[in-house]
Amino acid sequence: MPTSLTLKWRRALRRHGEDRSRQDQHFLALLLDAWSNRRPVGPFGFAVSVATGIGAGATGIALQMALRGPASAPFSVQVAVGATAGAIAMIVTRQRFAAQKARQAATTALASSFLDASRDCVKLLDLQGHMLRINDYGATLMEAASPVQLAGADWLGFWKGDDNDLATAAFRSALNGTPASFRGSCTTTTGQPKWWDSQLIPVKDHAGKVVAVVCASLDITSQTQLLQQLRAKSELMSEMEAHVKLVFFSYSANFEYFHYITAGSSNVFGVEPEEFMRNPHVWRDMVVPEDRAALHAEMARIMAESSEGRAQYRIRKTDGSVRWLRSTGYPVLDDKGNVLRIVGITEDVTVEQERIAELDRLAYTDSLTGLANRAALLREIESRCAAGRPFGLMFVDLDRFKVLNDTLGHLAADHLLRNVGSIIRRSLPGDAYVARLGGDEFAVLIGSVVDKAGLETQAKALLGGLSENRLQDSAGAFITASIGISIYPEHGSGHDALLSSADVAMYAAKKTGRNGYQFAGEEAARTIGDFELERDVPEALATNQFFLHFQTIHEPHSLAVHSAEALIRWQHPRRGKISPGDFIPLLEETGFVEDVGVWVLDNALRQLAAWRQAGSMNLGVSVNVSARQLGSEQIVYEVDRALKQFGIPPGKLEIELTETALMKNPKQAQKSIVELKRLGVRIAIDDFGTGYSSLMYLADFEPHTLKIDRHFTSKIEHDPTTQTIVEGVIDLAHKLGIEVIAEGVEEAAQLEILRQVNCDYVQGYLLSMPQAPEGLITPA
Repeated sequence: MPTSLTLKWRRALRRHGEDRSRQDQHFLALLLDAWSNRRPVGPFGFAVSVATGIGAGATGIALQMALRGPASAPFSVQVAVGATAGAIAMIVTRQRFAAQKARQAATTALASSFLDASRDCVKLLDLQGHMLRINDYGATLMEAASPVQLAGADWLGFWKGDDNDLATAAFRSALNGTPASFRGSCTTTTGQPKWWDSQLIPVKDHAGKVVAVVCASLDITSQTQLLQQLRAKSELMSEMEAHVKLVFFSYSANFEYFHYITAGSSNVFGVEPEEFMRNPHVWRDMVVPEDRAALHAEMARIMAESSEGRAQYRIRKTDGSVRWLRSTGYPVLDDKGNVLRIVGITEDVTVEQERIAELDRLAYTDSLTGLANRAALLREIESRCAAGRPFGLMFVDLDRFKVLNDTLGHLAADHLLRNVGSIIRRSLPGDAYVARLGGDEFAVLIGSVVDKAGLETQAKALLGGLSENRLQDSAGAFITASIGISIYPEHGSGHDALLSSADVAMYAAKKTGRNGYQFAGEEAARTIGDFELERDVPEALATNQFFLHFQTIHEPHSLAVHSAEALIRWQHPRRGKISPGDFIPLLEETGFVEDVGVWVLDNALRQLAAWRQAGSMNLGVSVNVSARQLGSEQIVYEVDRALKQFGIPPGKLEIELTETALMKNPKQAQKSIVELKRLGVRIAIDDFGTGYSSLMYLADFEPHTLKIDRHFTSKIEHDPTTQTIVEGVIDLAHKLGIEVIAEGVEEAAQLEILRQVNCDYVQGYLLSMPQAPEGLITPA
């Protein structure tokens, strides 16, 4: 049955449960007083005379009463009861009321200050780990609405997993009388995780028995999160250092020792950071000798100018491998501008350099032969010119390569070029720099031989190498070359002049019969005009420098226009108008005549289509075709294509062939003529009477038209024999069903005679000059 004192405690609990601050003060005051004044108390009576102060709370009660013992001496009794968990601590001390009150006041003040100042989560735990009490700030840290919310809570239940193991171990240690500490994470009342640094202290009675445990926990969530972030960054840096070839460093201002260097040094240099700290110059000894001067110069510049610097260099690692490194240093300055240290980064750029080297190789290497290309040659020439030492330049061009390329096919021609490159290398000194400029053009730089006689010997050796290897085309003809030679500085001080001089000399060698060589000089310079024209033909085609004039062909009596002959002209951007007699033989010789011939055919038929659209439906046009064109199987295809493209009836196109063209390859010429006639195209033999087998051509080729050469027309009025010949040719042609055109009619008397001998058509300056097509033809 409850005693009257117990009932009073319960009433006090109900009466003063709301006074939390006062409860805390009295609770801690009694606790501190008990610890500081522990003394056993003898038997006494339990008559209560005065109740001088009561402080009560939900979890405990403190009573102060005046009692009298057996000797009737007044003494006080202080009782502290933990009611919630059923644990009761009773401490009785004897002292006079005055001393008791003074100490009580001091203790209460100290307790109040302690609670207000503490930023720990302070808890009183019973022997089962339940929370008897928690201070206000601790409740706030645990995100509780008030300390009451946590009263009686299982403190160990807040910890999970490994942290629960740590908390349990520390609590058991405290129960065994030994203070303990641990760090761990538990959730608050809202489920938010927090990290705590907890100290557990056993509370003992006068007999040394543990009756409770005080737990003071410091909230270290912010510090722990910061440490976790730092640890994550550290782990990230470690991973980067392990996989990325980077080294971060802090160097002394004079580059004499390291303040710090990262573990990446083992990846980049193959040297551990500790070795760098012991021997700061270890990395310099690894730099390859040829890169050291530039590296040291850059380091000296950084110190002198207090500015950022960068150096790229190679090192040889202990395993013998060579790596490319790039180091960048940044001076750290004090407030006076003095260098305190150099911080920076070193990275392995070997892969990057290998890629650059590969790009450089591709940029400066001929993909077909593996030789240096034109860009590499120009760079090498400029480098040698800058050095100022004499050297020889050979410009090598294969003879008849365009023909070979067309007849062999591209694959065989490429194989031939690769062989030529190998032969040039083998035929010349080991220090010869061999390059392919493009097409069938090669160049050689020779520094070991610079006199004319020595270079002549090398040129002969090269030509001999080609001859000895007996490279052949599909027809069995041996491959030869023409070589032009220039010497630095005699023939130029840069690549433009030297290559131009050698190029001209090479062209002169071709003019003298091919398979030879020429030095740059006056004799070679005389061929520069032809050389430039040959070189400019592709550009002339691309930029429309060629154009057509037309000379009309007339009926001799009425002078009506029967047709017009297309005549090519060349307006050169630098040399002005170039005579057909100068460039047409060049086109024939170089093979460009086929491309130019197609251009003439297209533009002549385009103009005829324009005239027909304007009303001149009976007008025809004649186009000259060279021996090379006639010998090509493409001629029939191109004519057929052009007729269809421009909508021209085949009978309105006449192909003019010279006797020379017919003599080149009579069999192929006859085949082409037959196919052209099958298309319906007319065939004319130009300059008839100037060749050796003119009458034979009439039988073999059966042309539609003969054009009497101007040589006969010019003499017809003064030379009876010539007149008889012309008259006989006309009669013969008519009997064979062939029409006749007389060229070169410049005098009225000539025209009259041609009328008398029944010439079908006439052409010449008397009737019309070659001129632009605009306004030349008046619609019928």
